[in-house]
Amino acid sequence: MIERVERALVLLAYFIELDGEVHVPMYEKFEGELEELKKKEDTKDRARRLLLTYKRSGGRKAIASKNLSFNSSEGPFPYFGL
Repeated sequence: MIERVERALVLLAYFIELDGEVHVPMYEKFEGELEELKKKEDTKDRARRLLLTYKRSGGRKAIASKNLSFNSSEGPFPYFGL
């Protein structure tokens, strides 16, 4: 998705060069959407790295894959008593 928005920005930049400022509002909108997408991707990456550190550390901090299953009868956090 990020790549598609970036390509759209390149195309809009071309249109701005051809037609002038008429396309600037759309360019700005896409810039904002691109920043939001990048923020979300950064957050997902940070969350993924955190999870991996817990899975690899062993001991009390380790999270076994069986603990990550979300059986609806047990609720989303059966191992935490929630």
